[in-house]
Amino acid sequence: MTETLVNGGYFLSPQQKNLWLAQQGAAKDSRSQIAFLLKGLVEAERLRSVINETASHYEILRTVFRRKAGMKIPFQVILDRCDAAWEMRELSSTNYDQVAQELLEAEATKEFDFERGPLVRALLAKLDTETHILALTFSPLCADSYSLRKLGIEILRRYAGHPNPAESEPLRYVQFSQWQSELLEGGDTAARDGKAFWSERMRKATEPLNLPFERKSEVMSGMQSLTHILEAPTLSNIEQTAAGSNTSVAVVVLTAWQSLLSRLTTRARFMTGVIFNGREYEELSDAVGLIAKMLPIPVQLEKDFRFLEILGRTRDALAEAAGWQEYFDPSAVLGTESSVAFHSTILPGWDQVGGIEFRILQEQMSAEPCKLRLFCAQGESRLRLEIHYHGSRFAREDIRRLAQQLEVLLEAAVANPQTAVSRLPLMSEVERERILVEWNKTEAAYPAECIHKLFEQQVARVPDRTAVRCEEKSLSYRELNEQSNRLAHALRKLGVGPDSLVAVLLDRSVEMMVAVLAILKAGGAYVPLNTDNPKARLQQQLDGVAVLLTQLDLLTKVPEFGGETLCLDGEQTKWNSKSSENPELTATPEDLAYVIYTSGSTGVPKGVAVRHRNLVNYAWFIAKELKLWDDIEGLQFASVSTLASDLGNTCIYPALISGGCLHLLPYEVATDAHRIALYQDRYPIDVLKIVPSHLAALLNSARPEKILPRKYLITGGETLTQKLVSKIAASDATCQIINHYGPTETTVGSLIRPLGGYECQREAANIPIGRPIANTRVYVLDEQLQPVPVGVTGELYIAGAGVTAGYLGQPERTEEHFLVDPFATTAEARMYRTGDMARYLEDGNVEFLGRVDDQVKVRGFRIELGEIEAVLHRQPGVKQAVVLAREDEEHEKQLVGYVVADREQNVAAEELRNLLKEQLPEYMVPTALILLEKLPLTSNGKVDRMALPKPEEFAAQEKVYLAPSTPTEQILARIWIELLQCPRVSVD
Repeated sequence: MTETLVNGGYFLSPQQKNLWLAQQGAAKDSRSQIAFLLKGLVEAERLRSVINETASHYEILRTVFRRKAGMKIPFQVILDRCDAAWEMRELSSTNYDQVAQELLEAEATKEFDFERGPLVRALLAKLDTETHILALTFSPLCADSYSLRKLGIEILRRYAGHPNPAESEPLRYVQFSQWQSELLEGGDTAARDGKAFWSERMRKATEPLNLPFERKSEVMSGMQSLTHILEAPTLSNIEQTAAGSNTSVAVVVLTAWQSLLSRLTTRARFMTGVIFNGREYEELSDAVGLIAKMLPIPVQLEKDFRFLEILGRTRDALAEAAGWQEYFDPSAVLGTESSVAFHSTILPGWDQVGGIEFRILQEQMSAEPCKLRLFCAQGESRLRLEIHYHGSRFAREDIRRLAQQLEVLLEAAVANPQTAVSRLPLMSEVERERILVEWNKTEAAYPAECIHKLFEQQVARVPDRTAVRCEEKSLSYRELNEQSNRLAHALRKLGVGPDSLVAVLLDRSVEMMVAVLAILKAGGAYVPLNTDNPKARLQQQLDGVAVLLTQLDLLTKVPEFGGETLCLDGEQTKWNSKSSENPELTATPEDLAYVIYTSGSTGVPKGVAVRHRNLVNYAWFIAKELKLWDDIEGLQFASVSTLASDLGNTCIYPALISGGCLHLLPYEVATDAHRIALYQDRYPIDVLKIVPSHLAALLNSARPEKILPRKYLITGGETLTQKLVSKIAASDATCQIINHYGPTETTVGSLIRPLGGYECQREAANIPIGRPIANTRVYVLDEQLQPVPVGVTGELYIAGAGVTAGYLGQPERTEEHFLVDPFATTAEARMYRTGDMARYLEDGNVEFLGRVDDQVKVRGFRIELGEIEAVLHRQPGVKQAVVLAREDEEHEKQLVGYVVADREQNVAAEELRNLLKEQLPEYMVPTALILLEKLPLTSNGKVDRMALPKPEEFAAQEKVYLAPSTPTEQILARIWIELLQCPRVSVD
């Protein structure tokens, strides 16, 4: 073999070339290092001389890398002599492993001079007269992990005066480099087959793994490492499992590593980079240099695969890859910081040369750039696992937890290899206890009463205080109670009693609250109906209803109805003459208080049946949490949503059981920032519950501070973003922001998070939804209904006092969503499956991550739409954002983003897309970005996703939008908007 000399140097090997290119944009932390513990007398100068002698023996150790002008790739230039850099220190410690690690990490921060050298550094640390640590650091362009051990041992043998067994002329690395390049460029049958093998494997390669606790970072910091020791009993069990499958300890650990990554990311298929020695030919067996390669090993882990089965697949995949490794082109691999890798070695015990005993303390390889790598070092009596990670991507606490999870999974897997990977535990018993028990200790006393009895207590306490107001009309507690009592007696005459359903089809008014309380006092359950609903929808919701309470101008909306209809503004004589005394109590806390209909995936609405005790627990908690009884005059509550949604019930009962005043804002007021501000001028509000998108739209007004309440701003129904919180803060708000979460099925709200400085400093775009309210338990579970560790995504389940009676008249659907609580102490306890993805944060707070059905597949990739929305929200000029997965004409799913931009900024769809490309994988960038003046909202203030326009309606919206700035431009723009019926017109 004849190596080619060009311009005074030699071409790089494919491994070197790939590594050089990869490191140009990476942190300067690549190194090949080894540390030996030496016992015996050491002559420092003699050892130094031997190190230089050894370096001179191998050309690659006196090689430098020089670039010609205008060239990206340097040449290898072999110097006649290049002594290693040398340093000596005196230290005092008996923790040899720690000292070695600290020495190697300190050495790794020093950069090499690739053009001048040396690319070898040696450090001798004296701990006492006969104890030293020898740390050797090489550029990874010159030595791989096999080279480290060979060179270290050779140095010690030379020092002891023993002849080198391979004293013959070593293989020149430039010869290997030439041979490797020719092999990859060859056209013989073996080369073609090898290339075809890797081409097919890379064709199936998937996007790199993103761990749930991984941070997105533009800048890659240096690699850090964390060591985790597995002691002899665990190692022995691993060895037995390995022997039973005719494989090695390293392969068992790799299989556990892949299984853990799959569980944490919910990815069944991905690639793991595994370091292969590359010395399968006899001529290369003792070669020194960068010969090893990181090969992509496919992982396929379906949830029902047994660990033993996956172990066999991994063993076979490694063997198959090894057979073709010389034909793998490193430039095609995971040679980026986004990859996850594995590397293993076997650490020999004590050895002796001459008068020196030695053993390897540490080996460090950080050549192939990757964000996360597991290094497995097998010793005689223990297994050392080192997780190397980028500090800019991962917090050390998360990596420590990752190591613990690996140990738990690995121990369980080798104890019972026939277990399905999906059922292997990830948490220790202590961690499991913390998540399931400690964080769910929410027991608190609350009244065993019906909700209207708590209202009647306030009637007795503050009879003349205003209880409810709708614009200029109001009722005191006494008036509201007496009027509702009269209507309740009338309803009793109509046969209304416990669990009887009475529909309410009324505009927001004080009469609406009279109707609601009357139904409760009669012993029945109210069914609020949305006045905007079509007759067909109302017809479905009237099923099973005995009485309908409505008003004259809404009678035309009422579908055919076989029950009794009572118009509150036209038939007062039917109830005005009834007794104003409180009716005798007939309902119990277990009876229904109301039924709220939510949309169903089948097109049939689901009626959620809420009991009195569910409602009392919620209202009592809110009253105590906000210290409502401490306010002598009572607080002013605003309801800005329809009674037909959970949001409309949030403020009603905490207000009425604490002596507060409930303000019912009509729709035309609640959706108009100017009118809300005027209302607040007359009637200041203390407590406001509102959907984030509704609030964001209102805050665009000229007086945003007039929208906000004086004491408590409660958000719920949608994700609360960091951007909206910042906007609220910028409005000089005096109110405390409270993030609230809870599906209708668990009664208004189940988790709560009062915001503080913590939220303002979080890197994440979304605010946590908090911790469970009183008498509530929350679980984040996997598909096997097992709790997932902190930081890992799972589905959110809610149990406790808020869990409702289920879906009215739909037992099968109730059984599907209201499951037996496997963690409760009573057999009848149920937990509700929310369909929401979430994860626990380290402090016990829960973070909402979107709907399970927001997790779509586009082009084979699983995507969480909430993640794209969060990135869009972070972009300059973006006020609101929604992402949908829509089907095109070919029935292929395409991502479509809808954005409401700041009018003061020139935001263009193409510019936004380019920004997203910088922060998201290509497959997560929406195909179309549509700019809207505002997002359509439902009657309860949530974003109406069904009303969002199709992309083809905005095909021309790709150019830069220039907002009109002069008065003339603004007048002309308004004219064109009106003529063209479009949301806005650019001045160009």
